[in-house]
Amino acid sequence: MNWGKGIILGMCLFMAFIVVMVVFMFRQPDDYDKRYYEKGLAFDADYKKEKQVIIDNAKPAIGLTKTQLQVKFATPVNGTINFVRPSDGKMDKKIELPGTAAVNIPLSGLSAGQWQLVIEWTANGHAYLYKQEVLLP
Repeated sequence: MNWGKGIILGMCLFMAFIVVMVVFMFRQPDDYDKRYYEKGLAFDADYKKEKQVIIDNAKPAIGLTKTQLQVKFATPVNGTINFVRPSDGKMDKKIELPGTAAVNIPLSGLSAGQWQLVIEWTANGHAYLYKQEVLLP
C-alpha cells in the first residue's frame, strides 16, 4: 500500500465517522424547551414576581417527608405548584393551591429523583414566583 491509498482510506474513514455522528445526533431526543420564545417574552414579568418574594419576605417554607411535601405560606394564597422534572418533561405535574396557608402534597404519584418546584401564587394583591430544587426520596 502506498501513501496515496493511505490518504484516500483516511479520508473515507473520516467521512464515515462524520456520517455516523450526524445520524447519531439526529436520533437523540429534543432536550430544549419548545416554549423558549414565550418564556423569553415573559421574563420581565417573572423577574418582578421573583423580586416581590424577596421584597415582601414571602418565601414559602418547604418541608419534605418520605410520604409528602409540606408547603407553608405566611398568608392564605391562591395559585399553582408545578413539579418540573429536568430529565423528562412528560413527568411534569401541576397542582392547584386550595386557598389556604399550608398545603400537604402526597408524593405517591411522583417518582424519586431531582425535581424543580415552581410555585406561583397571589396574596394581598401581589403576584409571586418562587423556584426551588428538591430531591424526592
